[in-house]
Amino acid sequence: MSQVSERYAQAFFSLAQEENKVSALREEAERALNVFDNNVKSFLGNSGITKQEKKDVLMEAFKNADTSFRNLLNVLVDSSRAFYTKEVLEDFIKLANQELNIQEVLVYSAKPLSEEDSEKIKKAVADKLGKEAIIKNLIDHTLLAGTRIYVNNRVYDSSLKAKVSHLKEELLKESW
Repeated sequence: MSQVSERYAQAFFSLAQEENKVSALREEAERALNVFDNNVKSFLGNSGITKQEKKDVLMEAFKNADTSFRNLLNVLVDSSRAFYTKEVLEDFIKLANQELNIQEVLVYSAKPLSEEDSEKIKKAVADKLGKEAIIKNLIDHTLLAGTRIYVNNRVYDSSLKAKVSHLKEELLKESW
């Protein structure tokens, strides 16, 4: 979290609270993050492209977005901070999650989680932390089977890879 992104995210979060749109703008930010890859970041950070051209592209891409969200994008471009857009949105989502009592959970698995498995993880997080869980499932083909779950700074590793590694350590401890 940079000071720049933190400052803009906090200002946008305050506005979202004032307008009673924290949840709606959080969803808008989540959708936008799917667009902000390295190519878009390079485009926004390119000094050879005018501010107006950047704003035109962003306004076209987000023509159906909430007015407050579109205004944030314009402010970032006008203040020469467009390069930080992705970080601002990520920081805003963190603030919104705290406000809305949401816990993001990263789940690495060898294949996509079934709806049933996803619901089990959501329930376990809700029971343990008392928060609504949002599951982000990432595929990691090195796992073979099982899952590796990241909640806050904790890792719950029930992957086959971890079990094999643990078994190997145990066998090496008991040298023949």
